[in-house]
Amino acid sequence: MTRSDFREAAVFYILALALAALVVLAVPVIGEASPILTMLTPAVAIAVMICLSRKRRADLAGLGLQRFGFRAWPLAAGLPLAIHGASILLLAALGLTTLLMLPVASLPDLLANYAIEIVVVTLLALCEEVGWRGYLLPRLMSLGAVPALLLSGLMHGAWHLPLLLFTDFYHPTGNPWLVVPLFLVTLTLAGVFYGFLRLRNGSVWVVAFAHAMVNIGWDIGSNMSSSNSPLATEYLGGESGLFVIGALLVIDTLLIRSLRRSSRVRSGASVQIS
Repeated sequence: MTRSDFREAAVFYILALALAALVVLAVPVIGEASPILTMLTPAVAIAVMICLSRKRRADLAGLGLQRFGFRAWPLAAGLPLAIHGASILLLAALGLTTLLMLPVASLPDLLANYAIEIVVVTLLALCEEVGWRGYLLPRLMSLGAVPALLLSGLMHGAWHLPLLLFTDFYHPTGNPWLVVPLFLVTLTLAGVFYGFLRLRNGSVWVVAFAHAMVNIGWDIGSNMSSSNSPLATEYLGGESGLFVIGALLVIDTLLIRSLRRSSRVRSGASVQIS
């Protein structure tokens, strides 16, 4: 990592983390808006970094906003939905949750609501991912592709900690001594999947869509099941439970092998690094 890359990555991260902490301090005033406002903080940090930069055009071009990477969107949606679906089925098989049958008459409204939710959550996720995989990841790439993917995922996870530890709006159930390590491992491993999409497609939009589908996939699973053991769901089949971690380990192994076979990705040519 060059000194310039390290400085820019460090300043961006400190700024994003400080903004997330400020949101938490404002929780008594802003209440339930705090999770959404937290999602905006990486984009605000990016705006500050670019305003202070002497190479604004290059920095903007390097964020991956010019390409949508539509060819990878089925993968971006399919993997999160498959992981969450398998987790819910495993919980049901273990007797830890009960599957619910949705009324057929409600399906059109439900699908319409989810279509709107996909658009809204993708735009919100973009505010996060333009920071983690748009700005931060390229500046970590000199460490090597795999370390950069894992580190960006870990830093993404740690950025959530103010909201997770000091409010009741994010993972409120469970023992924090268990929830936090599981969450950080999950986000670190998810960083490989998100980063793979970014490197292969040169787009941060497809990453934002994948991020949105992770959130929506768990929302769908929760609506189609009723937990018989909330704590077991949190630790095993939740969005950062052991089932998800196991699936990510398998997926990441395959993705890392693919990255190592690709000389184009190893050389960093698929990401514009200013």
